[in-house]
Amino acid sequence: MIPTAVGLCGLGSAALRAHLPALCRAEETGAAVIAGVCDPDPDRCATVVERTRRGRPFADVEALLDGSGCDLLVIASPPSAHLPAIAAAARRGVDVLCEKPLGVAAGDVDELRRLTAAAPSWLLATVHQYAHAPAWRVTERCLRGPLAAGTRFRLEVEVERPGTDPLSAGGWRSHGDREGGILGDHGVHYLALCHRLDPGARVLRAERHGEPGRESAAVELAVGPGSARIAVSYAGERRRNLVSLVLPDRGAELRWEDAALRAVGGGTEGRSHPTGALSDRQFVNDLYGALYDDLLGHRDDPAWRERQRRETVEVAALLAAALQSSARP
Repeated sequence: MIPTAVGLCGLGSAALRAHLPALCRAEETGAAVIAGVCDPDPDRCATVVERTRRGRPFADVEALLDGSGCDLLVIASPPSAHLPAIAAAARRGVDVLCEKPLGVAAGDVDELRRLTAAAPSWLLATVHQYAHAPAWRVTERCLRGPLAAGTRFRLEVEVERPGTDPLSAGGWRSHGDREGGILGDHGVHYLALCHRLDPGARVLRAERHGEPGRESAAVELAVGPGSARIAVSYAGERRRNLVSLVLPDRGAELRWEDAALRAVGGGTEGRSHPTGALSDRQFVNDLYGALYDDLLGHRDDPAWRERQRRETVEVAALLAAALQSSARP
C-alpha cells in the first residue's frame, strides 16, 4: 500500500489536539505520511515538523501544495480561510479534508457547487467526526425503521458551554458574523447528522441571540418524516451535550446525555449504558482516528468520494440557511 501524502494547513488547536495525533498514528501504520505543513507562525511549523517523519515547513498553502507533493490537503485554519485553501487545492487536483464549518459567508455554497461541478472526481470532505461516535451509530440504527416506514420521530439536541473553548488557539468562535459563531462551531455537527439521516433535510427556522462569545442559537429542521431541533449555547454554566430521539408512536425515547445512553419506554427507564461524551474534549478528539481510518480506507472508492462531496456541499447549505434565517438586524 502506498501511503497517502498529507499536507496540513493551519496548526492551531484542532490540528495539534486532533489531526496531528491521528495522522501520526496513520504514519505508524503506513496509511499516510505527513509531507508538509504551513501556518503563519513559524514556531508552530517547527514544532509540528519535529513530530513528523519527513514533513517540511512551508510559508503558505500555495507553497505547500506546490512543494510537498501531497495527495490530500487537510485544512485546519479558521473558517474564513477555508474556501481560498480549498480553491487552491482544487486548481491542482489535490483532494481536501477541511475542518468545519463551510458556508459561513455569502456566496460560499455557490462557490463550493462550482468547484465540485468543475471536477467531478475530486474529493472534498469535511470533518464531521460525530458520525463515528458509537452512541450516534446506535441512534442511526434505531431510526432505520421509522425512516423507511415514514414513521414520525423527533430529534432534540441540547449543547451547553460556559463560553467558547478556552483551549482554542484562535478567537474565531466568538466572531459570529465572520466565522459562523456557535452555529458554525457546534450547530453544524448536528446539521451534518441530520443530513446523514435524510439528504433532503431542510432548515425551517432559526434564531440567534446574545453577545458574540456568549450567544445562543436554535434551529428547527424537517428530517424525513420527522423533525429536529438543535439548541446550542455559549451562555451555559457547564459542559453538557444531549441527543434525544423520541418515537411518539412507540412511546419510546433513546436518550444520550454526556457519557450515558439509555432507552426509555413503557413507563420505565432502561438501564444506563456508559458511552463516549460529546462534552468530553478528549473523546471528541479521539473520533478523528475513526474519521481518518474511514477516509484513508475509502479514498479510492468513487461512490464514497461522491457521498463526501455531496455531504460537504449540502451541510454547508444547511448552515448557510440557518445563519441567514437567524441573522440579526
